[in-house]
This record gives sequence, structure tokens and C-alpha cells, in this order.
Amino acid sequence: MQDTEALREAIVSMRRDIDHLRMENLHAHLLLATQDAALGVHDSDAFGPVFAALMPAFDCSSILVLLEQDAEHSMLRCMASNCPELTGLTWQAGPLLQKVLAGRTISTVADAQANHWPAQPHGKLSPTQPALYLPLTVQGCRGMMMLTRRSDEPGFDRGHVELARKLSRRSSHLFAARQTKLSEADSRRLRELNDKLQSSHEALHFRATHDQLTGLPNRTHVQELVTAMIARQQSGQTLALAFINLDEFKLTNELHGNVAGDALLRAVASRVQSQIRQADIFGRIGADEFVVALDAAGQRPDVTVVMDRIRAQLRQPLSIQDTQILPSASIGVAIYPSHGTDYETLRRHADLAMQHAKATVKGSVVLFTKDLGRQAHERLTLEQHLREAVAAGEFCCALQRKVDIRTSAITGFEALARWVEAQGSVRMPGEFLPLACKLHLLDDIALQVVDDLARHLPQLDARFGNTVRYSLNISPDQAVDSGFMTRLVQHLPAGQAQRFIFEITEESLADTGVLEAHLLPMLREAGVRISIDDFGAGYSSLSTLAALTVDELKIDRSLIQCINERPRNQVILRAIESLGTALGLAIVAEGIETEQERNFLLQSTAITIGQGYLFHKPQLLRDLVCNEGQTQVVCRA
Repeated sequence: MQDTEALREAIVSMRRDIDHLRMENLHAHLLLATQDAALGVHDSDAFGPVFAALMPAFDCSSILVLLEQDAEHSMLRCMASNCPELTGLTWQAGPLLQKVLAGRTISTVADAQANHWPAQPHGKLSPTQPALYLPLTVQGCRGMMMLTRRSDEPGFDRGHVELARKLSRRSSHLFAARQTKLSEADSRRLRELNDKLQSSHEALHFRATHDQLTGLPNRTHVQELVTAMIARQQSGQTLALAFINLDEFKLTNELHGNVAGDALLRAVASRVQSQIRQADIFGRIGADEFVVALDAAGQRPDVTVVMDRIRAQLRQPLSIQDTQILPSASIGVAIYPSHGTDYETLRRHADLAMQHAKATVKGSVVLFTKDLGRQAHERLTLEQHLREAVAAGEFCCALQRKVDIRTSAITGFEALARWVEAQGSVRMPGEFLPLACKLHLLDDIALQVVDDLARHLPQLDARFGNTVRYSLNISPDQAVDSGFMTRLVQHLPAGQAQRFIFEITEESLADTGVLEAHLLPMLREAGVRISIDDFGAGYSSLSTLAALTVDELKIDRSLIQCINERPRNQVILRAIESLGTALGLAIVAEGIETEQERNFLLQSTAITIGQGYLFHKPQLLRDLVCNEGQTQVVCRA
């Protein structure tokens, strides 16, 4: 989760930087347009083109240029306007306009009390109109430009004010030069300024469309370039889009640092570029994700040859800061138009093919197929259905008996999760638990199962007695999550915690410190018992077993299956039995499915508690407690 939050913050920061660059790009473009207008107009129309350039950018209805005519009496005169009838009007420079004359750029929304507005013809201006003032200096004479909107429109925002400040710094000289008909020196100086501004504009455009680390086109620009490439394709032509993802890039950063990671990304950019043509497109669209578009790719074997060359280049060792890194990349390929006719479809299908490559053989190249698309659609459908099922509370408890293998008396039950869909069909754990774990839905499902068991506990007690214990499976992640474990205990029936056993796998015992120091004391205080599930199939460790205070060992079914035919398994089973007995632990054999397996346990061990299909197949709890003669649903685990 921390990695996800860090990635989300990085993406938000990048978007903010790009928005800023785009705004700077727009500002530079407008200043260029304004400057070109001022330099290129004829004498008969000194301001018209400038006003035409400014009005769309500021979304204003009128623009006036005011110059100081009588400094002693603070009088201003309108020298030019896009509304000719306003030319010649005079203003009394009150406190607000005096601030503008002194060099400040000011934005106002409504100034109904202002006394500096003159009477004008046809009601073209009103003190209630939003206005933006920026200072100008023309031939040593102070002045200003005033931009206004209609009274019913919103005021100018900070972006407009910032743009006005930039415009003010350049416009004074421009208008002064126009008024004096531009001397040769002024014209040359303005041309130089125009060239510098043009260069700045180009630099801003590059920064807004390219990745700063590698210099490659960024995500947005790649989409624009590939879209244009697709539009150029003629009937019968194809192109290939490859999605490249570095393998274990996060681990490289963790082991060798961000400097090494950056060097690796730059090396990837250089190596891929060495294998493609100038007409092809290559860009970086994510932290360790790249896209290559091969123009007019031709037949698929040709694409495979190029991809194999790229893969071979990316697998070459890389020396960074006296450390040798062995990189690799998984590559997925989609073909236009067979696998999509637009960039986003091709990118998504190439991404699916890359994920398949990473899941099967990392560092391989996989071509998208319709089967991959179908599987991806099924996964997305299942994911959406699973989220909806969790929200609707469709997960129920199924129970499998734990019995005395000599008398068949019920000693307890193991609680298992079942997804009972709205139409009544039952889904087994293998269909949804792996995906639920990836989607972080496992905790909600576990709590729904426990709540179902708690609701039916009185009925269970009425049928099986109130001394029967119930086992709950705890995943490795849940076992070390103190928040979840606390919530789980709180969901147990009040005053009944001592009747529950939490089964944790050996994988959960990798870090006994957290369990022994924090979680086990809390569970002990509540009265919950602890069982080590699947013992003998995972990280079996005598030192770990000695470090923890547990109550039960459940011998994994892999040691029980065909135990009568496997002498080595028999030796291991007896050793586990002796160890458990010496430590005072209850021993449970799970996965008993045949009479031969049961007979071996009866004749060759002192194990008394067993679980398996031989005794009972899991049943939905609601069916298990129903009255005899009613229909019962048996779940096949």
C-alpha cells in the first residue's frame, strides 16, 4: 500500500508539472503572437492586430490603452481601443489607477463606488465590470492597458494576472516602438528578443512532450505520434506496437539506489534506439514501461526478429558504479489492424501480452492473441463481480467435521469460505481467494464468514453441543496484521472466544517476533487457541516451533495421502507425532480420504483426531443445521 500511495503521489506531481509546463507554453505562444502583431502591422493599424491576439487569451470584451496626459491633475486619456467610440475618453486617476501607474498589475471584480470612470457613449463600460490593469510606459509617458469583461461574467484568475505581468514587461517597449515608427536599432533589438522567445517556446514544448530523464517522448506525446502514424497507414499496411516492461526494476532501485535505476533507464533508451529505424516511434510511458511502434511492420516474423534483437540488447550486462547489473525485459506485441485500430486498444492488448510474458517466462516476447483478450475480459468481469459480491455480503461459512478417527465422534469443525451468488450457485475458494487476495478483499470475506458462523452458533450448539470448537483459517498476511486480528477477535461471539482455533500456516511463522511479542498475547488473553496448519509442507522449523506457544499441529494432507504405501512418509509422520506429544500439542491429521489411510493411523500411531472426505465433505452451514429430511447442499472442496 505504501508503494501504491507513493506511486499515486508521483503521478499527481508529474501531472501538476506538465500542467505548469503547458501553461508556460501557452503564455510563450501568446507573447510571440502579440510581438509578431506589433512588429508586423502597417502604420494605419498600430493596435488592431495586438488587440486581436490578446482578446481570446484573456477572454475579454474590450481593451483600452490609457496614457497620462496631465500628471499634475492625474488625468488619463484613451489613446486606442478595440471599441473606437471609447477612444479619446478621459479618466481621473484615482488611488487604484495611481497604483497601476506606479507599476502594479491589478485585477478587480466590481468597483461600484469608483469615481474615476468617465461617462461613455452607449454604456460600453461600467465600474461593475471585471477589469484587469497592467502598467505601460510609452515614450517616457506613464500609462496602462485595461482589459474588461461583461458585468455578468467571472473575474480574471491568477493565470491571467501572471500573463498580464509578463505582457507588461514586453509591451511598453513594443508600443513605444510602434508610436515612434520603430527605429532600426529598436527593430533589431525586438527581433533578437523575438528569437529568444521563440527558442524558449520550443524548449518549453519539448519539456512538456518529452521525458526529462531519457529525452524520449512521454505518455501523452507517444499517443499523439502513434495516432498520427495509424492515420497514415494505407489499406493493407500493418504496424506493430510493443509494450516493454523491465523485470525486477523495483529491486534494482532497492539494491543499488535510484542513481543506478536512472542509469539503467537511460541505457534501455539507448539500446532500444540502436535497434529501430528513424521512422519508428519509441517513448517512455511509465516508471519502467516503454512503447515501440514499428511503422509499416510487414509480416509478423519481421516483427519477431526486431523484438528478439531488442530483447537481446536489453539482456546485456550493465556496469554502474562498479556494480554489474543483469537487466531483462518482458515484451508484449500487438499488430494493427488485427489487434486494434487505435492507439489505446493496441497499447492495452500489448500490455496484456507483456503481463502474460512476465507471468510465464520473464524476459520473453509474447504476441497478443484473442485468447489472451478473452482471459483478460474474464478476469475483469470476475474482479467486478467479486467486488460487488463483497459489498452485497454474499460470502458464507461452510463447515467440515473434525472427528475422533476411532469413534467418529465430532470433536470440532473447520470453517471454510464459500461464495453463494444471488441466483444460488456456489463458488469454491480456488475460484476467488487468489483474486480476493490481490484486490485486498480477503479481510472482508473472512469477517463475513465469521459473522455467518456467529449467527448460526446457537443452532449449531443445539445440534452438536456447546463444547465443539471451530477452526478459522488465517492467511500469512492476516496473521501479522494486528489491526485485522483485533477486528477478527471482536467479531467472535461474545464470551465464546475460547471455542475458536486460529489456524496459521508455517509461512506465517517466518517472523515469529511480531507474533510472539504482540499478536499471540492478545489472542491468549481473549482465549483463542492457535494451530499450525499444513505442518510438514512449508517452512518446518524446530527452532520456530520452540519459540512459539501453540496448541495444535495439523499434519499436511501430502504426508497422509497413501501413507500406508510410503515408508518415508511414515517415518516423518511418527517423528511429528513424537514431537507434538513431547510439546503437549494436539495432533490432527487432515486429508484422510480412504479406509487404508485411516487404518494405518489407527494401527501405527496414537493420533486420534482426523479430518477429510472419508468422514465428511464441507457443507454450507445453513444446510448443516437444517432439520433432518430437508435438502442439504454438499460442497466439493
